[in-house]
Amino acid sequence: MRGPTPRRLLHYVTRRLRLRRYLETPGDGRRQPQIPAQALLWGLLVGQFLRQSSFHAVEALARSAARRTLSISEAFSDDSLGYFTERLDPGPTRQALLSLLRRAKRNKAFDDCCRIGLALDGTGAGWRTRPGCTLCRPRRNAAKQIHGYQHHFVMISVVGTGLSLPGDAEPYGPGDSEYAAGQRLLQRAVGGLGKRFAQYVVVDGGFATAPFLHTAGALGLRVVARLKENLPELSAAARQRFSSRPATTVFEHGRDRVEIWDAYDFDPWETLRWETVRVFFYRQHKSDGTVAETYWLTDFPPPP
Repeated sequence: MRGPTPRRLLHYVTRRLRLRRYLETPGDGRRQPQIPAQALLWGLLVGQFLRQSSFHAVEALARSAARRTLSISEAFSDDSLGYFTERLDPGPTRQALLSLLRRAKRNKAFDDCCRIGLALDGTGAGWRTRPGCTLCRPRRNAAKQIHGYQHHFVMISVVGTGLSLPGDAEPYGPGDSEYAAGQRLLQRAVGGLGKRFAQYVVVDGGFATAPFLHTAGALGLRVVARLKENLPELSAAARQRFSSRPATTVFEHGRDRVEIWDAYDFDPWETLRWETVRVFFYRQHKSDGTVAETYWLTDFPPPP
């Protein structure tokens, strides 16, 4: 049986995934390019597949004897990669990712799942001792002193399908916030995928704000959000109620035992335009003796 190779992978990407046009025209912003954009972009992708993601490592691959085996058409330097990526328009990459997700759904890759979800979460990348651009956000220590700078993003992925597929990312700089960037990202993703693509969105507690929840509702999405101490009254009410009653459901998950408490009639906070808030709490007793527990809030209706 023939095994996978970079050449076969390139054939799959260009033919089966129909990304030939994207590889050839990925939004290259260089004014007088000497090296084709496809060589640089494919080099970056091959580096990710081989877990050689630094520009220096990709340069070593492009200058090695394995270059032709890797289907990298030309040798290049790490400076060329830096110049290329600094001027790369993110729009074509975003459209390519969304087209892959739409094609996956059309090809019935998600037919075995009950509901398709979108997950939003924040992350950071890079580290500098001094700000290098308008997106650099300060990082502070416990004494509130700045000890470095990072880029921050919100990322969206398809979940609940057996496949976790990245879809897009939205950066945010000083004066911006994670949940504001999350609103922009969610609106853009749903606009590109269509309102019927997914049924819900999963978010961390930082997104459990009325503006974000209203944005998700206007896009036709139910919300499942972590319930944390940023909503103290709802958190206290849920703890008080669930501590005095037995679990609603208990089941085995592999070697673990899971308990779930569930209630549908908590009062919304003042700015939230929901009639009621559903809160559920799960406690997972793992086989190694540890216990994991989390509170969530949602606007999913109770089962019939």
